Amino acid sequence: MKERNHLKAWQWIFLLALLLPAAGFAQTIQVKGTVLDGSGMTVIGASVLEKGTTNGVITDIDGNFTLNVSPTGTLVISYVGFKTQEIPINNQTSFNVTLAEDTEILDEVVVIGYGTMKKSDMTGAISSVDTDELIKRTTTNPAEALQGKVAGVNIMRSGGNAGAGISVKIRGVKSFGDNEPLYIIDGFPGDINSVNPVDIQSMEILKDGAAAAIYGSVAANGVIIVTTKNGKKGETHIDFNTYLSFTNVAKRQEFVNAEQYKSMIKTMYENAGQAEDIPAYCNSNTGVDTDWQDAMMRSGFAQNYMFSVRGGGETAQYSVSYNHSDERGIFLGNDFRQDNARMKMHMSKYIFDIDANLGFRYTKSHQPTYSLREMYNISPLVPVYDENEEYGFGLTSSQGLPVNNNPMADYYYHKENERYYYVTANVALGIKITPWLNFKTSYAYRGTHYRYQEHYPAYTSNGNQPNLYPYNEESTYYWEEQTIDNVLNFNKDFNKHSLNVMVGSSITSTKQRENGVGVEGFATQYTVDKNGNLVSTNVPAGFLDQNFTTINAGQGGTYSGSGTEWTYNRASFFGRINYNYDDRYLVQATMRYDGSSKFGANNRWGCFPSVALGWRISEEAFFPEDTFVDNLKFRVSWGRLGNENALGYYDFQALISTYNTYYGGYVQGSGSNPWAGSIAWNMPRNDLKWETTDTKNIGFDYGMFNNRLTGSINYYINQTEDLLITKRLPSSAGYENPILNVGKIRNQGFELEINWADKVKDFDYSIGFNLSTTKNEVVSLANEGQVLYCSGLVYGTDYTPAYAMEGKPISAFYLYRTDGIFQSDAEADAYNREHGTWVTQANGEKAWVGAQPNAKAGDIRFKDLNNDGVLDENDREYCGTGIPKVEANLNFSAGYKGFDLTLNFGSAWGHKLFNGNRYYYESMQTPGNMLTSVLDAWTPTNTNTDIPRAVLNDPNRNSRESDRFLENGNFVRLRQAQLGYSLPTSLLQKAHIERLRFYISGENLFTITGYSGTDPEFSRSSPLDTGIDSYIYPFTRSFTVGAQLTF
Repeated sequence: MKERNHLKAWQWIFLLALLLPAAGFAQTIQVKGTVLDGSGMTVIGASVLEKGTTNGVITDIDGNFTLNVSPTGTLVISYVGFKTQEIPINNQTSFNVTLAEDTEILDEVVVIGYGTMKKSDMTGAISSVDTDELIKRTTTNPAEALQGKVAGVNIMRSGGNAGAGISVKIRGVKSFGDNEPLYIIDGFPGDINSVNPVDIQSMEILKDGAAAAIYGSVAANGVIIVTTKNGKKGETHIDFNTYLSFTNVAKRQEFVNAEQYKSMIKTMYENAGQAEDIPAYCNSNTGVDTDWQDAMMRSGFAQNYMFSVRGGGETAQYSVSYNHSDERGIFLGNDFRQDNARMKMHMSKYIFDIDANLGFRYTKSHQPTYSLREMYNISPLVPVYDENEEYGFGLTSSQGLPVNNNPMADYYYHKENERYYYVTANVALGIKITPWLNFKTSYAYRGTHYRYQEHYPAYTSNGNQPNLYPYNEESTYYWEEQTIDNVLNFNKDFNKHSLNVMVGSSITSTKQRENGVGVEGFATQYTVDKNGNLVSTNVPAGFLDQNFTTINAGQGGTYSGSGTEWTYNRASFFGRINYNYDDRYLVQATMRYDGSSKFGANNRWGCFPSVALGWRISEEAFFPEDTFVDNLKFRVSWGRLGNENALGYYDFQALISTYNTYYGGYVQGSGSNPWAGSIAWNMPRNDLKWETTDTKNIGFDYGMFNNRLTGSINYYINQTEDLLITKRLPSSAGYENPILNVGKIRNQGFELEINWADKVKDFDYSIGFNLSTTKNEVVSLANEGQVLYCSGLVYGTDYTPAYAMEGKPISAFYLYRTDGIFQSDAEADAYNREHGTWVTQANGEKAWVGAQPNAKAGDIRFKDLNNDGVLDENDREYCGTGIPKVEANLNFSAGYKGFDLTLNFGSAWGHKLFNGNRYYYESMQTPGNMLTSVLDAWTPTNTNTDIPRAVLNDPNRNSRESDRFLENGNFVRLRQAQLGYSLPTSLLQKAHIERLRFYISGENLFTITGYSGTDPEFSRSSPLDTGIDSYIYPFTRSFTVGAQLTF
């Protein structure tokens, strides 16, 4: 009986469940209406939606719509370019709706230096970034999230290791020194790494002189202004965001296996005529075949958690956020952790406004303690582990193999870490003196505490260079900067005239103290032998336990220490005038006067002006009203910017040093008791001054088709003068080479930004395309014909494939030209009989010497470009640059009923890359490890190849700096693809959730390129090294799952 009652109950519940939807549908009415624009024209394709549901239609060709809705519901009418309207139904059945044009695009407030202005009033080249798109990149670095979003802004990582740096360049390379832009965070200079992308409210890129000159001597590389989010009146929002990323190496080097390695070594010795000297390991079989990349690499993993609370009342608004990220890199021993907390507050009472920010950031980084060189170069015949060795790791010396560290031993024993503690704080008081006059005074503090620790016990990773004693090192520095700003703003409209005047001052003081101390676990004992000679012997001392990692653990050992301290001050006075007549004619002028302690008395102060004009053509009476063009503005600007970052803090002074070098020195004392004296190695240079960049920009801003299509066009010319370049002096001068203001660099280019946004029913989408061109040229250097070399691939000074010379880009490849391969000894002899020169021998007789006297069959033929019969530096010619001529990016996003899709494509064209890893591992001149490409080396039976023969010591110098290793750098890549889903609002409201979104994302999914290296897109610290691929950590491909929750 009880079971029957339960059954009946479930039957009633099931029947009610079926009837309830029917009852709901029965309570609907049919509404009709027409949607018009402000001029009375019908709007075709406008979205008409019942609020809180997916029930909706779009208007037809006559602007009409018909829809069944709840009589108590609300209609939401929207169309791109117009303001969205919400109309309560209230049992009405007929509606005539007039949409108002959305002028938000033009009236949008843009943050500029020391103030804000309407986007329609801008006269400089300023790009605003869609911050909703930034948070879709799975990174904690806003600069990396900015990649591909703005024309003329080049962003690249320095490598694929966890914690790798990000390089940002705006409109090309302007200096041989620092080319990073100035970052302004909430009104003050800051570190972009200290801000999480989710915290960003707005981001503006100031690209030309008119926009950036207000920052004067620190703005030559452009300015990126970031404003963080704050709470709003009467609203409280709680956000939680998290993601997990799984990473693997996207592409790695391909090296030979053990048998291939032995075969190539044999061939090298045989072709060198040293078959009798072939190493024994080439003829033995130990069964060892180590893939060192497999041994030292792993799958990476990253996790990120972000929490924030924002809210406020009438007088105060606040924001508090915390972010934790932890990344395990793809290399053993590579980890990076970051914790970031920010607090922001705004208070307004009477005539006073108070803004305050407080931020803390902590990072801990472990970078590999073994080098890529050691990992790539070690022979596959070396075992990772060897129980017969004292420390348990395989050694090259025991196998008779080429000398190399065992990277696994270095990873296991050698430990180091870097920790940074950052503090930022600022407070500002604003006073509304009158409705049109405001004063603001502010104070900002930035501090960085850095700690580095390194430790290893006695161990051996290289039998030829054992670490005989334990070692421990600790170093630290404290850096702090304090800034005081005072700004007065006048802003008033007079009929058709609008005037904004700003004047201000800024005082900045910076100082740093650095100290380091190390201790090695040995002491030197002195004894006298039987012949009366003084003998020194190192003996273990200091470390009771080699694993103790404190400095005093080595007490009794051998200590070393160093330390520096410096201070820097800058004073600035600045002003800006903006004039607007009838919302059509725009004028802006700025002036900044900077004084810096980096310069001597003669040039301590610098002046940095700018002027810009704008014309809103679309506001003219003659401009047709009924046209697809909604907004058209013409801009032209000139500005002068400064750069002092290329100069040290005391370079203008003749500093006294107490040390001797091989160039010379000064010794005091005599006989058996001499000591190093003190001497000034450089000359005083009171005439040193800022590098100055003159910028010229002409451009258009446009909006079309009800502002569904927007964008800008710019053409710019930047010329940096008074470059700070080292001038070479003869060693007989007795001075170090001085730094002088002598060079010029010019950049010019074209930028195009096109953005389209539209909505069709429930489907909304946007497409953004940007393109930029760059032409870089070194106009002049210190001396006519001077050459500034890149970092050498050998010892840092030798083997330099690129350098800067007048008339070419700052990073220009000057290389020998190859002309095929000699197919026989007879062909090589014939070439040398025809190409060569007479040389006077030691006995006074002349002899003919061929241009390539050591060439044999299988060697490369090089071009004697000047036809003097000698292959030397004069035969190297310009072969291209590592700076792309064209960069293009495409960004697509779409949404449909809660689903969203994002695709980001990037590309670069017209540049070259020098594959330094091919030079290292395809040269076949020493018996180190080799790339698999050497298996295609020339042999009498394999002549259809461009890879020369394998020969020990490379007598023909086949591996010289030539176009053999130069490759096309063009690429197209899918930077990111992300698919997300936001749960329906109607479902979330019951749980008091405002938004819940889940997503999956892939980064660096594929690259189309002809470049054979691991990745065609990488940055180098020196602009002279641009495009040289030398031991760059391989980049990663990642897959991410994440969630975004808002209460």
